[in-house]
Amino acid sequence: MFYLGCDVGSMTTKTVILGNKDVVAYDIAANNGNLTKVVETSVNKVVSKAGVSLADIDVKGGTGMGEQYIPFDHSKEGIIKCLAVAVYWIHPHTRTVVDIGGLSTSVISINGHGKVLEYRTSDKCASGSGFFLKLAAQALELKVEDLGNIIIPCGERAHMGTQCAVFGESEIVSHINDGEEPEKIAAGINYSLGSSVATMINRLGGIQDIVATGGVAKNKGVLRAIEEILGMEVITLSSIDEQLVGALGAALCAQQRMQQG
Repeated sequence: MFYLGCDVGSMTTKTVILGNKDVVAYDIAANNGNLTKVVETSVNKVVSKAGVSLADIDVKGGTGMGEQYIPFDHSKEGIIKCLAVAVYWIHPHTRTVVDIGGLSTSVISINGHGKVLEYRTSDKCASGSGFFLKLAAQALELKVEDLGNIIIPCGERAHMGTQCAVFGESEIVSHINDGEEPEKIAAGINYSLGSSVATMINRLGGIQDIVATGGVAKNKGVLRAIEEILGMEVITLSSIDEQLVGALGAALCAQQRMQQG
């Protein structure tokens, strides 16, 4: 049997097809233009990769802020539950999930059965998000992936007083005009964002194992900052792209619904 999950986020659409035990096909597409068209194209890609048709998919689940743009029958799944279910499915020792996406960050506490106990979500001013990093990289004339690889010790980082996507960009420009080295500014950005996320984890009472998901989980500088502040390891899932976790969760939650009748 095949199960399809689609996560229509703020900046990207993620689609996966799950077999009985493994992801057999996936796609990550930028949300450029008509969202319904983006979803259709993404789904067509994964069914083609899997060698099946949409009609062959037994169960379909959708999640994300743009879930309503999925143009076929599917079960509607909450993104928090999807993240918890998928991370637990991959790494059962997880007790705290940290999802850093395009416009928001969520910290989720789960129990030993993968059930959500409590969560916090921040989308204020796009702080602690991929959009903030995208603007920062553009201001520094760097690629987002290059920004994430810059890690500099505490005393050498440029100070960033805000994670707001708008004011943060102005602060970056001020540092550039003052002659600050781009690497030091980049390191300061990573640390500032990591500090914001670490504060959320502390407020929720983060317990190990802590697992990071979402596009910003690919940023080593941000994860290193979180670890430095918390004094705890932050795990990334090597078996799946960090951006696909929500879509995988949508497929798994839809599968659970079918099994429960």
